Amino acid sequence: MADFDSWVSMVLQHEGGFVNSAEDRGGMTSRGITRENWSEFIGREATEEDMRNLTEQQAVDFYRDLWEKMNLDRYPPALHLQYADMQVNTGRGGSDMILQMAVNTRANPNEPERWIDVDGIAGRGTISALENANVTPFEYFSESLMFHANNAFVGSKYGFKLRDYLSKKEANPDDQNAWGRTRTSQNGFIRGWHRRDLETYLKATEDD
Repeated sequence: MADFDSWVSMVLQHEGGFVNSAEDRGGMTSRGITRENWSEFIGREATEEDMRNLTEQQAVDFYRDLWEKMNLDRYPPALHLQYADMQVNTGRGGSDMILQMAVNTRANPNEPERWIDVDGIAGRGTISALENANVTPFEYFSESLMFHANNAFVGSKYGFKLRDYLSKKEANPDDQNAWGRTRTSQNGFIRGWHRRDLETYLKATEDD
C-alpha cells in the first residue's frame, strides 16, 4: 500500500517544473498540475505568473487534497500507487479506464460480450468486477502501456461500450471490423508480450 508521502515525492520527481507545450493536451502545467486544476483549487483563474511561481509546498497541498478525494480504499492496496499516479498523468477518467480494461483483460481477454464498459467512471459495476478479477500491478501496468500507445495513434479509441458493441455485432455478424473499436484475438497475448519486453529491458540495463 502506498502512503501519501512516498507517492507525492515520486509525482514531483516525475513532473518537474513549469511546462507550456503546444503539443501537451493538458496545456500549461506546473509540477504536474494543470492551469485548469490549479484555478479550481485556488478558487480563481490562475495566471501564467501563478503557474510559473507555484511552489513545491503549494503542489504538496494540492496533491494531498487530490489524494484524499481518490477514495483509494475502494481499490486493492497493491494498485494504489499506480492508480494515484495515473490520475496525475491522465486524469481520473484515464486512470479509471485503465482499471476497467485491466479487469476485462484479466478476466475475459477475448470475450468482449462479457466485458464491463470502459467509460472512465468507476462505479459500482466496476468495483464489483474488480473484486472478482484479481487485477495485479502488472495487469495495470500492461494496460497503462496500451492506453498511452492508443493516444499516439490517429483515429484510435480506448473506450468500450458493451451495448454499442453488441448492437453493431448483431447488425454485421460477418464483419468484425464493423463491431466497434475493440481488440482482436491477439489481446490475450498482450500481458505476455509486455512481461517479456519488460524483463528483457531490465536484463539489458541491470549493469548500467
